[in-house]
Amino acid sequence: MSDGIGWLLEPYLVDCVTFASGIPPAALAARLGSGPGEEARPGSAQDARDALGSGARCVARVGEAAGWAFAVEYGDAVGATAGGLAAVSRGGVAAVNFLLTPWSPPSLFHHYLDGVYVTGFGVGEEARRFGAEPGLLVPALEALGVLPSGPQMDQHGLRLTMLAIQDHFGLRLPRRQVLDGKLPMYHLR
Repeated sequence: MSDGIGWLLEPYLVDCVTFASGIPPAALAARLGSGPGEEARPGSAQDARDALGSGARCVARVGEAAGWAFAVEYGDAVGATAGGLAAVSRGGVAAVNFLLTPWSPPSLFHHYLDGVYVTGFGVGEEARRFGAEPGLLVPALEALGVLPSGPQMDQHGLRLTMLAIQDHFGLRLPRRQVLDGKLPMYHLR
């Protein structure tokens, strides 16, 4: 059984993760910018950090959980950019990205579909939403009591926001595999 996504809020474990529905992990890596025909090699989180120390600009470790491909990025993350998410989501693919910034809150959530920015907000700043459908997650956030009360930067409020996003999209991310295991690894850009 895969973990949820609430653990992503623990500081300095993961900086950027992108989820994509309907495509396999290798296709997600390609849409993020891996080289044509690049063969993945198994890599740990430490292997990814070592690759950055050897001159790589961005490295992604990919996998699949709960029907979503995921890419955990290290370095200059492509999935955290509007262009990167538009590329990931082309052709009717749903994409969800978290840029986790414990050193400078809020961490950011973005959802794209078919190249369009659907919704996004700062985790803890849910009252300020953006995108073509900024209210998409309002019912899920209201159901858990995150809204309408406004910003909730305490850990309980942040976890409720992550739970609302997790449940709305059906996201899971296997903590042990991401942090301690080896996943297919690609160089991006």
